[in-house]
Amino acid sequence: MEKTKAKTFAILAPVPEHHLISGLDAIAHQLDNDSIETQPMVALGSSDFEVFGKADELRKQRLVNVYIYASHADNPTLNPQVTWKATYLKQVHSRRGRYPGKAIHRPETTATDKPTWAIFWLIKDLEKLKTPLPIGNLRGLGKKSDFPPRFLPEGPVLIEHPNVT
Repeated sequence: MEKTKAKTFAILAPVPEHHLISGLDAIAHQLDNDSIETQPMVALGSSDFEVFGKADELRKQRLVNVYIYASHADNPTLNPQVTWKATYLKQVHSRRGRYPGKAIHRPETTATDKPTWAIFWLIKDLEKLKTPLPIGNLRGLGKKSDFPPRFLPEGPVLIEHPNVT
């Protein structure tokens, strides 16, 4: 049974664009591998365990939308935009800075990352948005105004859920 999604908040996270593209490949490899019995997902590293801990507390077992700013992109815009979306599943604690699960869940481009992550956040349904979403139209959770038009997220933040699908 599919869990419902949280409607009051979402996560805004920067992820290097090459990891997102490689994440799509990781999902394709999982779909092609008959020995994988779990749903296809991607594991991304972070040290911001407090943000994901707060998300886990607020969501009450529901799934959470993640709006992703593709950092380190080839064509950055003056006013940053969310260009990817996914569904946050959960976080798992690292094992000495490394992902404790199956390597097939990690984008290949992360193979050279130093083992420094506190947690890994698992996502499914990773997709590029057809219409980018200006970050300046988003609002931090509990804030009175939207982010400035040129706001660049330096790490994951909780946001008011945008009224988009």
